[in-house]
Parts: sequence; structure tokens; C-alpha cells
Amino acid sequence: MSEEVPLSDMRFLAHEELREGQREMISDGINALKENGFLLANAPTGIGKTAAALSAALTISRSRIGQKNPVLFMTGRQTQHRIVVDTVRKINQRLNPNEEKIRLVDMIGQKDMCIHPHASEHDIGFSRLCANLRSKRKCKPFLEDSPGLRLRVLQDPLHVDELVNISKTHQEGHIVQPTCPWKVARECASSADVVVCDYNHLFNENVRDSSLKAMGLNMDEMILVLDEAHNLPERIRMGLRRRLTADLIRDAVFELEEHRESGLNSEETVQNRTCEAALKRYRMRIVQWIKDQKSNLGKAQGRQDEQEMRVEPSLILSMLRQEFEGDISGEKIAFSELIALLESVNAISNEDEDETACYRLATVLSILSRFEKSSALCVVLTARRDSVWITTHLLDPAIIGKEIFNSVRGGILMSGTLTPPRMYAENLGIDEERGILAADYPSPFMADRRPVIITSDVSTLWGRRGEENTRMIRNHLHSLLQNTPGHVAIFCPSYAMLKEIIGEGNWPGRLLLMEESNWSKKRVEGAISEMRGARIRGTKVILAGVYGGRLSEGLDYSGNLLDAVACIGIPNAPKSVQNDSLKKYIEKQSGSNNAWRYGVFQPAINRILQAMGRAIRKAEDRAFILLLDDRLLKPNYKKCLPPTFTPFTASDPSRTARQVKRFFERHPEPAIDEN
Repeated sequence: MSEEVPLSDMRFLAHEELREGQREMISDGINALKENGFLLANAPTGIGKTAAALSAALTISRSRIGQKNPVLFMTGRQTQHRIVVDTVRKINQRLNPNEEKIRLVDMIGQKDMCIHPHASEHDIGFSRLCANLRSKRKCKPFLEDSPGLRLRVLQDPLHVDELVNISKTHQEGHIVQPTCPWKVARECASSADVVVCDYNHLFNENVRDSSLKAMGLNMDEMILVLDEAHNLPERIRMGLRRRLTADLIRDAVFELEEHRESGLNSEETVQNRTCEAALKRYRMRIVQWIKDQKSNLGKAQGRQDEQEMRVEPSLILSMLRQEFEGDISGEKIAFSELIALLESVNAISNEDEDETACYRLATVLSILSRFEKSSALCVVLTARRDSVWITTHLLDPAIIGKEIFNSVRGGILMSGTLTPPRMYAENLGIDEERGILAADYPSPFMADRRPVIITSDVSTLWGRRGEENTRMIRNHLHSLLQNTPGHVAIFCPSYAMLKEIIGEGNWPGRLLLMEESNWSKKRVEGAISEMRGARIRGTKVILAGVYGGRLSEGLDYSGNLLDAVACIGIPNAPKSVQNDSLKKYIEKQSGSNNAWRYGVFQPAINRILQAMGRAIRKAEDRAFILLLDDRLLKPNYKKCLPPTFTPFTASDPSRTARQVKRFFERHPEPAIDEN
């Protein structure tokens, strides 16, 4: 660790007393940011990492006299926004009277902040509706200029929902003047010390180009705080995951025709017709090529529900270039001009899409062109029954991340499962020369309040599955359930396994709430409400979900709502062309040992750690954790667990029962909810 910063130099503290590990994290953050470097913090729940990160970032930001270094606090979870705002409020309450208050702007998606009456009627087409209303000056809240509301936002931190509510009834003088809260938040961002927003504002290139300029923010001035940073590599990959289909090309041609008929000058009309004709031929060529490949796949892989193969980006693009008969790279129409034309089309042929088919086609062609000669892009042809599509998969998020992290002033990346921190530094392209401080902080939870047992007699390894193994897993679960006084969450690697083990099991005395793949955010919130009501009535609930689903990540079960968590199996990524390509890419970049750890074992273990963490949200909580797969005791997986992880083992269900019973005799009551 770096040299410890004296407590007197930590100016922005949310609490009078610092928790175990919190002071160390603040000190590390200050030292890293002082040198314009990065702290990668594997900080367990309960350490107070939000307060620690803000304290360090604001200490550095405010210490640079004459410089503007706004803190961009980014998170993929809307629930975390409220925690950030509440923390800044506490910091402001404790500030020296001579210290200017911290100004904060909290913003989420444009649709979720909209107060226009039509917003709730357009779940999918909202962006298109909003852009149309604004361009035609028909959105009155957006047209309003409300300086008083901007002053209110910067005067004292507001939760985004508070800003939305105030915006609906805002008055300028004695006149009620409803004002667009999304517009107000963007206008205030340049004057704020802290801006709370989603990863997309920085790590999605299209969003970044438009949003940062509109907010008056410059990357080279920013200090980043990235919460739940373990999700960032996948979020970056998702930003470049696009599909190319024959139907997409067809729809793009329709839109080009409509665009041409709307009235263009003669030169534009010629260009438009050239592109229409070329894309029609391209579609025919793609359709025939896909038909040939699908036939070859069927012969090679047999009759399967889904078949796939990797294809080279240059092959997809060469078919397009051939249809332009050389014009695509000549004087008439360059590839960049084709992309620009597609992006300029406003007509939309599919009412279920926010983006035009032309724009989506332009995006996928741009990705293919950008990575045409790079091994970092895996392009996969997938055939499922009568459907066929081509998908782009970015294998290396560092290609995108490096540009961002090289541009900003420094940052703090944190998560309860940012393990190992150095792996994430490498995955995200953070340059060693900038200065990287990677740290694991101790858990504030006493082992006595969160014991972990790994069963040594069951596994979900394919070769060991069967009726007897399933029976033993259920017996361990019964041992847990029968001795647990309250709600229990159970997580599985897949919905199929969830249905097999839990859905087809018998769970006397328990209300079963089992996640389905189509559960919405509203349905999840409903399940949490059901659990709270059930606890009041004395009804015990099994909440069953999958790793990486809505129930196992990014959801707070506050008030010690869960008495126990059971994690069945290990959620290794299924065999696929993309996953095989990822492992080979990592092996080439970082060696064969890291290929298995970074590409297979560690991501699976981190999903288990995320699921385990649902039960413990603050230091006072107590919960029993049961891990049902003996592979977690093997070296390949064991080394991926946090260094502070000290589990017990259970060789049979009776031992599980004794351990659970003993735990709840010591801790019969859940922690009191401070809220």
C-alpha cells in the first residue's frame, strides 16, 4: 500500500468515525489521484466504499486551485444513485462553514426523467418521439428556460426523482413553468462538483460525443469514480455488439427510398439511388451466402437447435464492396460517405425500434470496418431454426477503455467483486505508466455473522448430474431451509437448472417466488414487496433466480431481508464460438494460465460472489451462505476466491443442518433496518 494520508488531510468525510478499511481506501485514493493515477479497489460491501471514493476524489478535486476537475460518478445501477446523493448530503452537513458546499447533479436515462404526458405511452419508440418533438419545437417543457430551477439543483443535492417531481410544478416568479428535468440536469453539469450518471455517457462512443459536449464537460479534466466496476468490461463489449440480418438490409433500402422521395437535390438523388441499388444486390448476395453457410453448418454440426461459426469481417465487407463495383472506394462514393448517408436518414420502417434501420446498418458496418484487420473482434454467424443472423462481439474492452483512461485525470474503480484488481486494470486498458494502485480491503463483517459452507459431496459438473446428485442438492437445501427462520435466496447457473432443481422440488412451509427470463424491473420490485409483506405475516419465502439475473446482481435486499443464500453450481459460460475465441485471445495476450482464469474461472466465481453479497448489505446484517459445488474446493477455482475467504465444508446434509441451526441459535434476529 502507499503512504498513509493523515486524517486531518481528509476534508470530505460523510461519517465522524471511519470503518475498518475505509480510512485505508481514502488514503489510497488520495495518493493515486494526486499522481493522476488510478485506484482499483476490491472493497467488500459494508466498508463504506462510496463515501471513501467520494472523499478521496473531492479532496483532490478541491485541492487544485484554479483548476476544474469535476468528479464523474458512474454506475450501472439506479439504486446506487440515491446512495451517492445521500452521501454527498452527509458530507455537506459535516463541512467546515468556510468550505463551499458540494454541488451535485444526478441524472438517469432521458425517458425515465421525462415529464411529457406521452412518455409513458412509448416504451420503445421514446427516443424517436422525443427527438421529433424537440426538432419541431412541440415539447413545451424542453423549450422552457428556468434559471431558478437550475439554481435549486446546484443549491443542495437532489435525487433524480426529486428533480423530476420539482420540475413538474416549478414556478418562475408566480408562473407555473414545468421544465424538462433532463435538460436542466445537462445544463447544470458543467457547474457541478459531482455528476452521477450511467457508464454510457463515457464508454458508449455515440452517447459520449453528444452528451459530454451538451453537458460542457471535458474528459481531460474529469476524475472518474466507477462503481460496480466489475460490470464495466461486459458493458463495453455490449456497446459494440450488433446484429446484421437480411431483413435489416431490406429495411434500410426501404428507408433510403423514402428518404430520396422526400426531396433531395440531383446530386444527392444519384448518390441515394446508387446506394439503394448496391444494397439490394448486397442483400441478395448475403442471403445466398448465408444459405450456403447454413447448409455447411448443418452437415458439419449435425441437426442442432442452434449452429454457429466464426467469419472474418473482411468477408462480409468484401461482398458489399463488390456490389459497388469499385465506386465504394473511388471518387463517386467512399465508404465513409455511405455510412454518413445511412446515418442521415430519418425515416423509420419498424415502429418497434428507436433507431432507424439505416442507422443500425451504418453502426454494424462501421464496427466491421473499424476492426476489419483486428483479432479483437469476433464475428459469428448463427443459425437457429429458420432465423439466421451475424453478430459482432468485441473480445478486448481495453481497446475502448484505453482511450478513455488515457484521457481523464485519474480515477477510482471499485466493486465488492473487483477481484483480482490487476486483471481488471489489464482488461480495461489502464496504462501502468499512469500509475495503478490495486488493493484488496478487509471485509468489515465478522466471520461469525456471515459463515460460508462449501458442500464436498455434490456438483453440477455435467458428468455428475443425475437423480442422485439432484436429490443430494435438495437435501442440503432442506437442511438450510428447515433451520433458517426467514427468507432464503437460491441461485442457479441457468433457468433450466432452476426449474429442474427448484421448480420440480417440494418445499413445505415455503412460498416459492421463482424468477423467469422475462421478469421486468417492475416484477422484481413486486417480488421484493411480497417478501417484505411475507416477513410481517410470518410467511417464509424462497426467492429463486439465476446468476447474472435481475435478482442476483445490482439489487439491494435492505433491512437484512435475506436470512440465507444458497448458490448452486458454478456459472461457467457455455461453450460457444464467442467464448472459445475470447479464451484464445486472452491466451495470446496474457498466456495460457490467465486464459483460463480471466476467461473462464474468475468471471464465474465473481458471479457467485455477487449472488452471495445480496444477503449482506451493511456490517450489522447476518446471513448464512451455502455453496453447493465441490469444485470450489479445487485449486483452479479456490485461487479465484478472495484472499480473506475462509469457508467451512460440509460432507453431508446433516452437517449442513447442524451448522445452520447453531448459527441461528446465536443470531436469531435479523439486523434492525436503520431506515
